[in-house]
Amino acid sequence: MELNAFTAGVEPGGLTHGYEIKILVCYLLDQIGEGMTFDQIHEALLAKGLVNYFELADALSELLESGHIKAVGCVKDSDRYQLTPLGLETAHTFQSSLPATVRDKAVRSAKNLLARKKRETENLVSISRVVDGYLVDMTICDIGSDLLAISLFMPTEEEAELVKRRFLRDPLLIYKGVLALMTGDLKTVGDLVEAPDNIYEDS
Repeated sequence: MELNAFTAGVEPGGLTHGYEIKILVCYLLDQIGEGMTFDQIHEALLAKGLVNYFELADALSELLESGHIKAVGCVKDSDRYQLTPLGLETAHTFQSSLPATVRDKAVRSAKNLLARKKRETENLVSISRVVDGYLVDMTICDIGSDLLAISLFMPTEEEAELVKRRFLRDPLLIYKGVLALMTGDLKTVGDLVEAPDNIYEDS
């Protein structure tokens, strides 16, 4: 039972040994190049079934205690973790001991997660219930006036959620599309080509 508790949620090919998870955390922070909170690391790695929650929590605690990582400024009351020189050395020395597929999945998942979080901060979207369906309010913010503010009615909650996801996936595409249709100037706006990266599905 104890073994199952500490391997639950780990997909085949994922990591089950504490020392491997510590190397992966160091490698991930090195590749991302910025501090990440526990929740961000947790979400990025568990989304791909690479580690177990309890093993990850233990690994981060041990890395802090050993001086491989340090807690820096907070994000929404959560510490961000950054590599120390010791952690950087560990990442460079032992990264080859991890399967390449694990390394690639971890970095890609984390980059997509951080990109999505950034887009959700810069672009506002909310769903509200109305008498006959749902209203999706979408705003693309800028330093001064908002670039775009639009409301779209959808008959079901599932369709409203789909619109929300599509908007956050590529707000610039939505903006370009609206601008192109309203001005009739497709050449100035540019081709309506969807961004190559999918921040929700990164298999």
